[in-house]
Amino acid sequence: MIKVDLITGFLGSGKTTFIEEYGKWLVGKGERIAIIVNDYGAINVDRLLLEAALGDACHLEMVIGGDPDCHRRRLKTKLITMGMEKYDHVLIEPSGIFDVDEFFDLLYEEPLERWYELGNVITIVDGALGKDLSNESRYLLASQISKAGEVVLSKADDITDTAKQDMLAYLNQSLKLFKCNRKIEDLYIWKRGDISEADFCRLSSCSYRRGDMIKLPVSENNQYTSAFYFHVKTPIEKLRTTIESIFADKEVGNIYRIKGFIKDQTGHWLEVNATKQHVTIREISVGQELFIVIGEHLHQDKIGSYWDEYSNEV
Repeated sequence: MIKVDLITGFLGSGKTTFIEEYGKWLVGKGERIAIIVNDYGAINVDRLLLEAALGDACHLEMVIGGDPDCHRRRLKTKLITMGMEKYDHVLIEPSGIFDVDEFFDLLYEEPLERWYELGNVITIVDGALGKDLSNESRYLLASQISKAGEVVLSKADDITDTAKQDMLAYLNQSLKLFKCNRKIEDLYIWKRGDISEADFCRLSSCSYRRGDMIKLPVSENNQYTSAFYFHVKTPIEKLRTTIESIFADKEVGNIYRIKGFIKDQTGHWLEVNATKQHVTIREISVGQELFIVIGEHLHQDKIGSYWDEYSNEV
């Protein structure tokens, strides 16, 4: 049986970065692994980042987002292909907009149930997650943490015990809001680049939970969308403040994440990964001339007005 882990979490929580570290550890253990990245939107930035980090150390596949039935079929097709290739371990990184129940259901379908065993559900939560989530976003967060064998708090290296307890209370309140009787007792504080061997062993054997809760659809009149901006031109020295201004502007929609790449004055690629709470800009070896904005009720032209120049076409 092939062990399959789900690494889930809300938009911008740090799933891709966590998979970089977890995947390298599994490869170092001699496992033959594959990763399926199922991003929200037609262009997959996260796969590009994983390819840059892991190279040939593992096999990467991409499932392009779409309507629920379509992306479920695509995910099943990828899993069938990987099942025939006899990998030891498959990691699935879904979009941050993902209902975990559909993953459980999928693994019980033929022929997947004969090839795969569910290993772990690891949910990544941003340590500075805002408390202003819409009801639908909070439902998705609750769905992810209700099934997690381990809830991992990211971007929280210096978090105080009070702030940790506040986050724990908010997560448990979210579960209670949707009639889930599970209570999370503790959170694993993930320090990027500093996961010990013992902690990797703990995370890789955390299993999953059956936290039943109310089942709700994401409504059609408040759905998540993606806006794409190619060949963006904007002063690098103003890039951070520009992104912060986009998040602060209520007229552009309710934005959860901005990610993409831009070249600096010397021609080097910069990766941008931003939420309302964090804007990370770092040099990276490869890139693609685009930005993706993900959120609710997005106004593409208003967002685009913050760039000096951009194109709607590749």
